[in-house]
Amino acid sequence: MLQVGCHEEQIHLCGKIQYFGYLFVFENDICIAASSNAVEITELSFDKILGITIGQLLNLIVDDGRFMIPEIEKHTSVPLKRFTERISIHNQEYYICIYQYDKKIFFEIEVCNDYVVKFTDLNNYAKELERSEDGWQTLTGLIKEITGFDRAMVYQFLEDNSGQVIAESKNEELSSFLSFRYPEFDIPIQARELYARFPARNVSNVDGRIFDILGVSPDKLDLSYCSLRAFSPIHLQYLRNTNTYASASFSIIIEEKLWGLVTCQNIKPKHVDLEQRNLCAFLAQYAANCHLLENQKELITAHKIMAAVERDLKAELLLQYDFEGVLKKYAPKIMDIVAADGIVLKYNGELSRIGEAPDKNGIKIIDDSLLNKEEEGFFSTNQFNYLQSGYEDDTYFPGVIRISLLPGNKWFLYLFRKENIVEEIWAGKPEKFFITPEGSQVSYPSPRTSFESWKKMTKGAATNWKIRELAFLEKIAYVIRQAITQRAGEIFKLNRELIRANSALDTFGYILTHDLKNPLAMINLSADMILNREEDKSKLFNRLATNILNSTRLMTEMMDKVYELSQSTYIHFELEMINPERKIMDILENTKKQYESENLKFILGETIAIPGERTLLYQMFLNLIGNAVKYSSQEEYPLVEVKSYRKGLSVIYEIRDNGIGIDLSHGANIFEIFRRMPNTVGFEGAGIGLSIVKRIADRLGAKIFVESKMNIGTCFFIEFTNVPL
Repeated sequence: MLQVGCHEEQIHLCGKIQYFGYLFVFENDICIAASSNAVEITELSFDKILGITIGQLLNLIVDDGRFMIPEIEKHTSVPLKRFTERISIHNQEYYICIYQYDKKIFFEIEVCNDYVVKFTDLNNYAKELERSEDGWQTLTGLIKEITGFDRAMVYQFLEDNSGQVIAESKNEELSSFLSFRYPEFDIPIQARELYARFPARNVSNVDGRIFDILGVSPDKLDLSYCSLRAFSPIHLQYLRNTNTYASASFSIIIEEKLWGLVTCQNIKPKHVDLEQRNLCAFLAQYAANCHLLENQKELITAHKIMAAVERDLKAELLLQYDFEGVLKKYAPKIMDIVAADGIVLKYNGELSRIGEAPDKNGIKIIDDSLLNKEEEGFFSTNQFNYLQSGYEDDTYFPGVIRISLLPGNKWFLYLFRKENIVEEIWAGKPEKFFITPEGSQVSYPSPRTSFESWKKMTKGAATNWKIRELAFLEKIAYVIRQAITQRAGEIFKLNRELIRANSALDTFGYILTHDLKNPLAMINLSADMILNREEDKSKLFNRLATNILNSTRLMTEMMDKVYELSQSTYIHFELEMINPERKIMDILENTKKQYESENLKFILGETIAIPGERTLLYQMFLNLIGNAVKYSSQEEYPLVEVKSYRKGLSVIYEIRDNGIGIDLSHGANIFEIFRRMPNTVGFEGAGIGLSIVKRIADRLGAKIFVESKMNIGTCFFIEFTNVPL
């Protein structure tokens, strides 16, 4: 047997209107549909109604209705912009309401009450809502006064889509529904969607006459915005079962979502006209805005408190080395802000508890249940179930937040809320029954007949964590991680400085003999030329020249190296913009002679000025260009290319050669001191040059990368960041 739920009923395509009004539908200014009672007010047969224009209809029902045409056209040119006017037809007051929707013009006529809204009334109502300590309660009183109904309630939708009455004004003889819960299916989803679109709905008489709309098929006429639309028979029966014979509802929209309804009930039929409904809808939204404003004020105050705690905690964590002590100091403040009952810090395998929280076994159960969620840095729930693990404790903590402070090290921060046992009062037991009409194969939901209070105890859950509380805790977690990272960074930096100092001491002698080879080669070459000149064969001259050259070379270069080494490692210096073109050319000429590579083809592209220190930049390019010349010198057509270019705010220098290449497949650190590749056998060197290059790059705040293929060549990239244009 097929069951059809309330949520499947197409209530906006019912094709019917209530008795207190008339409906005409126009397309291209021609009437294509009308309610069957339209003959009463036009005094035309239905076949003559179809085909008339808006102007002709106005002339039928209003003396000289032509004056309205320009204003009507201005309103109906914008979808859902309504033109309303109070008119008299056959000595009876009516409202006409005309609007465009779904490329059609809807022309509604409905009877008026004697109620008249004054501007002073509107102003007084607004002031009353603004001054009220309980805006929702004040709103129910105002709407009960305006409608004259027996009861007005504010009905709030909860997270599970059920509802609860949070404010009520009623006649004394009626029992109260305040705090009563209603199941989700009492207001099905398609009804909520209509309330979100159109803010006012009313049933004047649940037993009132219903009129069909003729001229178009019901499924072709969307009545979502029609004030006259008839209600579902299921809903009308539901109202009868509550002893309600007139009903009105007004939407409460907060942040573009349906937050709740103002629901009005009367035990006798009663019509609420258009002006009354508009006023009630306005006040409902005004109260919603007041509520939102109060919430914003509370949020601003809460954010100020949160920001202060966050700022102070950050300052102390960054200054103090007692990480656990600082967290213990701020734990009570954090607990107060997020309304937690306890905090646990898991730090270096130890647990530190503040306030009320589970014991060690309870923490283990939480961790075990989250083994498959290790990637979740932030986990929260208000319904954690310990019972599946057989955990027993006097206090139950289903409200759990676990924050990962240091991934991989199992440092966690836990926050807990105790179980909140709630006695819920429902307006009748929330059960849905289906009935099957005789001879039918389709079952329909039966409207509830019982609304006697039914109590339910809700256990196993804590109060929900609020979004702003979770956001605050995420910020606190970020601050803690930042402090841990900075502390680790300081330790890492100290270790790196220590390693660098030790490395400098261990390799000082090697560095002296490495970087001096280029200038020494030139001095040796010059000395050889002097000594081999035929006209200068004096023994004394030769001996003195040789001694002077040797002594000068040794002393000068040792002092220069000490200076360069100290500069590259420790000395503070001011950066200046330097174009290295001239130094590159000097280095090239020297290294060509050193490695006897006179047939080298050298390509020099654009050289862009970069921030640096002259000695350090010279050392860097000396090693990189020297290596390029050296390792390509045995090629038949050696090639070295140096160029630079911009990439955003960075300047990148490339030093490329077609030499022997480097095997990078095994992840070898080529910048490690004394690191020499197997294919460099036969080339002089001690594996120090690239170590110096890396050290200088770090000192200058530059980044260095390498690409290489064996027997094809190598390219070094040096990226200088934040270079001014």
